[in-house]
Amino acid sequence: MLARIARRGFALVLTVFAASHCSAQPADQKRPWKGYSILGNGHLTAVYSDDSRIVSLTHQKGIQHLYFKDYTADYVASTSFELVGGSAGASEVGMKNFFTAQTLTALAGGASQRVLCFVHPLDAVVLSLSVNGASAAKPYQFEVNLRSELKTDTTVSLTSLKKTGRVAMAVWSNGTALAVAPKALDDQVTVNGSSVIITGNLQPTHTAEVWLIPASSEAVALSKVRALEQDKDAEATSAKIWEAWMKNGILPKFKNNVPEAAAYLEAYKRNLYCVKAANLNGAIPAEMNGQFVTNNMPQLYPRDAMMCARVLLETGRAEEARQIIEFWANPRIPMKTPGEWYARYDAHAKAVDSGVGARFDEPEWDANGYFIFLVAKYHGSQGVWLADRYLIYKLADFLVHHIGQNGLLEEGGIVEWTGYLPATNMICAAALQIAAKLAHQFGDESRVKDYAAASQRIASALPQMFDQSRQTYADVRFTGKKGPNGESLPGQPSDKAYLWDTSANFGAVWGYPKHRELELSNLFYAKNTVKLDGGMQYFDTTDPELAEYGHAVFFFTTAAASQYQSLYGDKAAAKSFIDWMLRNANSYGLMPEHIKLDGSDASAASPLSWCCAEFASALLAWSKL
Repeated sequence: MLARIARRGFALVLTVFAASHCSAQPADQKRPWKGYSILGNGHLTAVYSDDSRIVSLTHQKGIQHLYFKDYTADYVASTSFELVGGSAGASEVGMKNFFTAQTLTALAGGASQRVLCFVHPLDAVVLSLSVNGASAAKPYQFEVNLRSELKTDTTVSLTSLKKTGRVAMAVWSNGTALAVAPKALDDQVTVNGSSVIITGNLQPTHTAEVWLIPASSEAVALSKVRALEQDKDAEATSAKIWEAWMKNGILPKFKNNVPEAAAYLEAYKRNLYCVKAANLNGAIPAEMNGQFVTNNMPQLYPRDAMMCARVLLETGRAEEARQIIEFWANPRIPMKTPGEWYARYDAHAKAVDSGVGARFDEPEWDANGYFIFLVAKYHGSQGVWLADRYLIYKLADFLVHHIGQNGLLEEGGIVEWTGYLPATNMICAAALQIAAKLAHQFGDESRVKDYAAASQRIASALPQMFDQSRQTYADVRFTGKKGPNGESLPGQPSDKAYLWDTSANFGAVWGYPKHRELELSNLFYAKNTVKLDGGMQYFDTTDPELAEYGHAVFFFTTAAASQYQSLYGDKAAAKSFIDWMLRNANSYGLMPEHIKLDGSDASAASPLSWCCAEFASALLAWSKL
């Protein structure tokens, strides 16, 4: 089946890539799936969508979230850039290039308008409007609606919004300032409540441009406005910077007989850039568009962030990976117990018992394995230790001391439902081998023996999670469902159930060696869990509340399956998973969390940072074959 999917992938990939590059959304259209683009530069993150299906849900358009320095406050509710008067047809949305969102709208008389949004290196979000096919000047209006009150764990209020010359300046009670300014000197700027409106006349061959510049103070914001005024072509400047950033990393190289090479490369770039754009000084949430929140702030998961850091490292983005590793190494991040992170934090990096999604206090011990791997990997490529030996020891010692009598680590891991998970045990067994090597390097031979023995103990116990009746690795659980508050319920050994879970492939991705049980598991996956014409489901469950979620077709498990096939299996199978992800990307060519099993809709988390990262990793791995 996988080979058949791969053979027909070329035509589908090119068709869908063209659609996601710039596509209209009729009311009954499903693919490309609804979603957002993520634009940023490491200091600010803008979440942008003109997708009509998103607009109908949020009643906003353009920039629908804007974060500066961190994810504790969201300053912008919407932006719109439109011609005044005249009729407009359906808009087509997508990306002009990997760092620029684009909306094309047909106008009466055969003309069309184009709205672009990109992030300039001077911490400016640049929005522009141009018209193709117009014979005379046309009046236009730009409007940005600011958030007047931000209710999180505290309340941040818009304390002032005033016009200073041709610059509108907003200031919030947390000290953040936002300058809104047009490039054209003769454009008119007005403020009204919490909105800024800019009007002007657009000549046929000209482009109208507006800048949104967040800063730590009014003075800094104004200085950035003045600096941007000296840039004659903000789009060209940004292109130069972002193309250089992309070229300075590792790009996939395709053989001459790969007709999809251009489409693959562009998809790789935009998804990798999305991960970069989501990173604010080391904080990288699961997603930024408002689906997974704690106290109305994007949630920070150690797991998702470290998954992204691995991909950033392997794609040559050491600086971004460093920020993420150092973020989680910071002793200010509270731990549940020494050596054990919480599963989820708010944007202040506080563990809080509230929010959407998995519980904050479920065991997530796979994070220990990820971190040990990342610290060693970073040192191997950059020659720098980003964490001291005592943090590594704390994390590794925690794993050693929490191995059960059966030789396995019991925890929630990737699916956050306590049990015995193959992925977690493989990841941590591999990490303990790394920890043993580091302990030897640090001169602690006692720990070398402890870590090596613990790794071997887990490896010897892995067959306990292999379901002999179905010939696949499976989660071993002792209760049929979660509790009313999403917590794991205690169970009895006699209630043991084997539930398949395709995240086992992450064991191979994080360094556990090839072995028979994982090979057989992938044969089981191919026969039983590949759905919707080529994607991979996540996990099985006897809990009706979880079934719709677990049985959906997920992008990170599909990407992990592709990476496994690139490492140990079938090149055609690896490609088929890549093609499925491309066919099911959102309207900006980015990867949602999942597609519902009935094919009716994509996850509201569209994109999910981790999914974009794993797609890039899968494509890079396949390109090396």
